[in-house]
Amino acid sequence: MAPQRMVVVDDDPDNLDSLCELVRLWGYEVAGATDGKRALTLALARRTDIVVMDLALPGGDALDVIRRIKSADDDIVVVAFSGWHHLEAAARAAAADAFVLKPDLDALEQLLEHHRGQAVPREPVVAKKAN
Repeated sequence: MAPQRMVVVDDDPDNLDSLCELVRLWGYEVAGATDGKRALTLALARRTDIVVMDLALPGGDALDVIRRIKSADDDIVVVAFSGWHHLEAAARAAAADAFVLKPDLDALEQLLEHHRGQAVPREPVVAKKAN
C-alpha cells in the first residue's frame, strides 16, 4: 500500500519542518505549507488524504481553509492541531474531522493511525507539463 499523502500547515517554519519530518518517519508522504493559500493549493492539487492544520495562521484564515478543503473534497481528513483549546468548537464547526491539542504528538500519531485504515483510495496525480 502506498503511503498516504499529507499536508502539514504551520506558520512557524521550525514547527513545520519538525512535524513534517516526524510524519515522514510515521510513514506518510508529506508536504508543508506556512499559509492557508498554499495549504489549500497543496491539499487539492496533490489529492491529499490528510491535512494537519495549525489554527494560528497569519490573517486568521485557517478556519476558512478548512471549510474550503472540506467543501472541495469531503474525503480529505482535516485535523486541527492547535495549542488553543478554546478553538476546538470553531474548528469542528468549520468541518474539521478532529482536534488535537498541541503539543500532544502521541494523540496525533494515534489519531492518524486510526484514519490510516479508513482512507479513501485515490488515483495518482498526473503532472502536467508547464508551458
